[in-house]
Amino acid sequence: MGLGLIWFIIGVLMPLICFSYWMYFRPTSLWTGFFFIMLAGFLYITLIIQLERVSSQLAIAVAMPGVIFLAIVGIFGLFTGVVALFWNERVLLKREGFSLSNLLPLLVALGLIAFQVMVVVLAYYGHNPYVIAFSMFISMCFSYVISVFFFYLITSFLYNVFPTFGKVDYIIVLGAGLIDGERVTPLLASRIDVAVKLFNKQKNKKNHEPTIILSGGQGPDEKISEAQAMMNYIVDKNYQLGSVYLEEKSKNTKENLQLSEAIAYQKDNIKNFNRKNIVIASNNYHILRAGKLAYQSGIFARGIGAKTKFYYLPTAFIREYIGYLALTKKRHLIIFGCIFFISLLMLALQLFVS
Repeated sequence: MGLGLIWFIIGVLMPLICFSYWMYFRPTSLWTGFFFIMLAGFLYITLIIQLERVSSQLAIAVAMPGVIFLAIVGIFGLFTGVVALFWNERVLLKREGFSLSNLLPLLVALGLIAFQVMVVVLAYYGHNPYVIAFSMFISMCFSYVISVFFFYLITSFLYNVFPTFGKVDYIIVLGAGLIDGERVTPLLASRIDVAVKLFNKQKNKKNHEPTIILSGGQGPDEKISEAQAMMNYIVDKNYQLGSVYLEEKSKNTKENLQLSEAIAYQKDNIKNFNRKNIVIASNNYHILRAGKLAYQSGIFARGIGAKTKFYYLPTAFIREYIGYLALTKKRHLIIFGCIFFISLLMLALQLFVS
């Protein structure tokens, strides 16, 4: 077996098979993003190798953008991230006003600065084996969290752009806070609009009308339920839809999905959402975590994400990422435990050698 064939099997075929499987059957898993990056990386390297056989200059020209990107990320990534977060915080406070959730970019930027200061301090005391072990533990945990965040972004993008095949049975529109306790916000309106767009696409191209479920209960500061507010918006916009159900008891995303399934059981006499083509409508930053919650509830669903203002995306993705970490905390605690164990082993080895 030639080296070219081995490279093709390991570097192209296996990542392609893994990515295709996860993308189709486990789209909310971060392995989807991991295998996509692996596939893209191997294809990029393969392209450079093939071009090098034709022209070395052409191969270098194609390789340079990748090399420059990796160099910028490796050398200036942390500094660039901090500057970008401070800038985003300034824009966010100017446009959205002060709130604790809007301080997330600032808090993350300060955390990155604190990490860099800690690295410098630990390097100064680098002769101490206990400090070396602690530095290794902190650095590996930091690298892990950043890597998972990167895979989260990639997977979220892929989950958003993956097309919807076949006839959709139910479109679940996830609720959000209201203006003056009774009117939908522009953010919530965008969720409804993207659901209506999918409904019209299904009706025009497949001669099929999905059932729309407007899901959202009434908060303590709201005059009506979020579901009713969404229905009022649909009536005001004169959207011509088929069956529209209101789920008015949910208080969070998990309940949105579970109680929407219960409404469908009630109205259509179906046992559950199994073997049903379900699509969740929310904002692009939220759709991956919603899909993950659906999967954990036994519901396989695709997602359609409404566009969000660019300046708000960093805060939104940071908040969603924190929510994702909490949702999958067991596996991350295991990883941190393994890193801690490795650090202890290295400490024991250093003490033994010295």
